[in-house]
Amino acid sequence: MRSLFALLLCLNLYAPSTQAQEHFRVGVELQSYPPYSAVQDGHYQGYARDLLDAFAADRGYRFTYVPLPVRRLLSDFLAGRVDLKYPDHPQWNATQKAGHTVHYSQPTVPYIDGVLVKPGRLGQSAATLQLLGTQNGFTPWPYLKEIRAGRIKLIQANQVDSLLQMVINDRIDGAYLNPKVVAYRLHQLNLPADTLVFDPQLDHMEDHYYLSGIRHPQLIAEFNRFLSEQAEQITQIRARHGL
Repeated sequence: MRSLFALLLCLNLYAPSTQAQEHFRVGVELQSYPPYSAVQDGHYQGYARDLLDAFAADRGYRFTYVPLPVRRLLSDFLAGRVDLKYPDHPQWNATQKAGHTVHYSQPTVPYIDGVLVKPGRLGQSAATLQLLGTQNGFTPWPYLKEIRAGRIKLIQANQVDSLLQMVINDRIDGAYLNPKVVAYRLHQLNLPADTLVFDPQLDHMEDHYYLSGIRHPQLIAEFNRFLSEQAEQITQIRARHGL
C-alpha cells in the first residue's frame, strides 16, 4: 500500500508540470532585424525572443521558434504548420489571409518605418526619390502609389547591410527601413551615427507589431493579459534592447 501511495503521489506531483509544458511552434522571420529580432546560427534572439520567452515562462508554456523566410512564414502560418506568427499586423497580406480567422494580440512594441538618407539629402522633397530600397518581403506603404505608377523604382535586398551600402554609395536615393534598426547596424559596423539619417519630413509610418494566431485564440487572450499584468517587466525588456 505504501508503494502504491508513493506512486500516486508522484503522479500527482508531476501531472501539473506536464500540463504546464504545453508546446507551441512560433513562426518568426528568418531575416535579422535587430534590436527587434535576429537569427544567429539558427538561434532566435532580440526583443521579440525575450518578450515571448517571458510570456511562456509566466504561463508555463514551451515555445519552439521556427525562423522562416517572410513569404514561407506566412504560408506555413496559414497552413497551420506553426501555431503563432511574430511579427504580424492586421494590414499585412490581407488578400492571402482572406478566409482565415486570424486573431491578433494587443500591440507589443511601437515602430517607425521611413526613409533613411545621407545627411546631404535631408529635407528634400519626395519628388527627388527615384530609387528606393527596402528589405525583401517588406512593403513601403506610403510610396505604393508612386511605385505602381512608375515614379519610384523599388530595389529590394535580403540584408539591411546591403541597403545601407547602397545608400552610402549613392546607388539608391534612400532606404525604407526602421531608424532604430539602422542605428543599431551603424553602431555594429563602427560607422558614425549620422552616416544615414531618418527624414521625418518624408512620408513614414508609425505603428506597432502584433502576435497572431489562428487555431489558439485563447493563447492570444492570455498573451494580452500578460501584456497588461506585466507592463513593468515589458518596459524593462524594451529598455534593455533600446526600444
